[in-house]
Amino acid sequence: MSISIIQTDGRAIVLDLSHGAQLCGQDIAGLDVATLGELIDRTMAEAGTAFAFGRYAEPRELYSNENFASAESEESRTIHMGIDLFCREGTPVMSPLDGTVEYLANNDAELDYGPMLIVKHENESGGEFFTLYGHLSLDTLERLQEGQSVRAGEQIACVGGPPANGNWPPHLHFQLINDLLGLGVDFPGVAYASQQSYWLEISPSPARFFPECAHEQLEYAQCS
Repeated sequence: MSISIIQTDGRAIVLDLSHGAQLCGQDIAGLDVATLGELIDRTMAEAGTAFAFGRYAEPRELYSNENFASAESEESRTIHMGIDLFCREGTPVMSPLDGTVEYLANNDAELDYGPMLIVKHENESGGEFFTLYGHLSLDTLERLQEGQSVRAGEQIACVGGPPANGNWPPHLHFQLINDLLGLGVDFPGVAYASQQSYWLEISPSPARFFPECAHEQLEYAQCS
């Protein structure tokens, strides 16, 4: 892929957001959005960058409310099914491919997607797949319409900020989806660990959309 979804400074780092992780020596589980955002900003600043990736298929403790709980068991959803790119609020988001806006919504529950977008694409054999963009700015809902065509390289959104973006530190959640399963805007971005093989097959790694950062092979960044 030659078109950047977000144009970074070429120095993007990788954050450890997994179970038991710390940033700047502080446990990240249970932190409020402001404190977590400050730690992320500090880690990026000390690395000399304004961009940081969050890993695909990473098990996390950040998903702490009832939205991620199961009605059938005590298990909560913890496996991150996209790639996060932390950056400044208002950062432009580009479409990496030609496509059509399939869904546009504001999932405004706490720790949900906030303003989000799903774009439908065609593969070389004529089949369909989808890209999902979460935690966008509110004006994305005015910028686009369902059914609208978008072109590769076209700005389709901006990164949102808390609380309107689902109340997360500013970042883009980007997810690749082979089959929406009829779930539409309720397609999950986080899976149960007990079901991760199923969900990660439907939402495979979107790492190829971020060629400037082979992030699975990089070490986690930490601040002092």
